[in-house]
Formats: sequence, structure tokens, C-alpha cells
Amino acid sequence: MLQIVILLLSSLTFTYPVSAKEIRSVDAEGDVSIEIRVFPAKGNQILLGFPCDEGASIAEEATASSLSDDGIEVWMPDMLSAYMLPNVRSSIAKIPTAAIERIIKTALNTGKKVYLIASGPDTDLVLRSAAHWEKQHTEGQQPAGAILLFPRLNKSAPEPGKEPEYLQSVGSTHLPILVLEGERTPNHWGLKHFARALKKGGSPVITKVIPEVRGYFFKRQDPNMPEEVVTSQLSGLIKAGLYLLEEQH
Repeated sequence: MLQIVILLLSSLTFTYPVSAKEIRSVDAEGDVSIEIRVFPAKGNQILLGFPCDEGASIAEEATASSLSDDGIEVWMPDMLSAYMLPNVRSSIAKIPTAAIERIIKTALNTGKKVYLIASGPDTDLVLRSAAHWEKQHTEGQQPAGAILLFPRLNKSAPEPGKEPEYLQSVGSTHLPILVLEGERTPNHWGLKHFARALKKGGSPVITKVIPEVRGYFFKRQDPNMPEEVVTSQLSGLIKAGLYLLEEQH
């Protein structure tokens, strides 16, 4: 299905939509105020993302704008700036789970279905947050699912002949999960093993490989044609992912 979509879209010319965004804030412990870029929509879904980019996500904002136009509200909390952390991988572990819990609660209080999304190593925040929420809130409304874009959750670099070991967050939640990985990355060969690890917490897991793209495809300075197409149509890919997660309920 993904191959057909890319072939059909590759002949088209795309322009990024522009939708108005709002800046809201959520107060966390320790007098910390977390700024959230909100792309409002009238639909019943919120996509809560953790870009960890200090507000510098051009492709992500374009995608959020397009999703908003299609009725899916998008929230992008700026966790790094709130805690004055540098944009490096090690900062992810320093973001308090309780702060993310506060944001999830605020999103759920809107009455909409809340889906979590992140890419690369930031996906650790999604899984950690979902697991924490489930332990603290055994009853009541729960996040509806999560989309992990090319997750990078290995404890260390893969070694030939050894099974990969993952961060503690992997397999810690029963949240329905969709994993999207690029075909042109070695990680797609380990998807089955990774999915089994995710399922240990009780999560229904769906994995999809995006043809002809590398990991971090929408952040690259040298994208190939398929990567340009998929980046331009990332909102459609995410919408399809939300539909697949809806089917898990």
C-alpha cells in the first residue's frame, strides 16, 4: 500500500499548508512553565508530539498544519526549552516524566482521543510517559495509541551475532503502537525482534516499512525523491496510522 501511495504522489508538486498556531502553556512542578505549540482543529483527535527540538521543527510544523486542516489537532510541547536542556540525545532522560504526565492530563481533559507521537530517540519519552500514566491512572481515560517514527531505542550500538538490548521503556506499556521505519536503514531488518519486545507489556503492535527512505528522512539536508515525497505527504501517512490504531480498539 505504501509503495502505491509513493508512486502516485511522486508525480505531483507539493506546497506546505500554513495554518494558524497558538502558543499555550502548562505549569509543571518547580514553577516550570511548558510552552506548547497548538495547531487547533474541530475534530475529536489530538496528536501529542514530543519533537525535542527547541521549537525548530520546520517539517513537523508543516505536517501539523496539514493535519489541523484535516481536523486533527496537534500539540507540540517544547520540553527542552522548559528545562533549559541542550538538543542532544542525553537530554531525553532528564525530562521529568511527571511533567509529561501533566501535559497528557491536560490533553485528555479536552475530551478528545489523545495519540502520542515521536521520532528517533524521542520515542523513549512516548513509551516512558505511557507506562507512567498507566501506573498512576488505572481507571479513567487513557491515551488511545502511539506512533513511533524510526524509533532508536537500543541501549548501545548493535553488535553482529548478538540480540539487541533496548531501553527500559520498551515493553513497559500496553498502549497500541504503530512503528514506521525506513527501508533504507539497517533497523528495518530488526523490526520483528523490536515488535516482540514492545509486545511484552501487552501492547498490540503494528509495524510498517516505508519504501526507499532512510531514518530521519524528514530532517535530512540531502533527501532523495521518495524522501521528499513522503515528507510532503507525512500528514497523510500519519492519518493512515491513526486509522490503523483506531482499529485496535
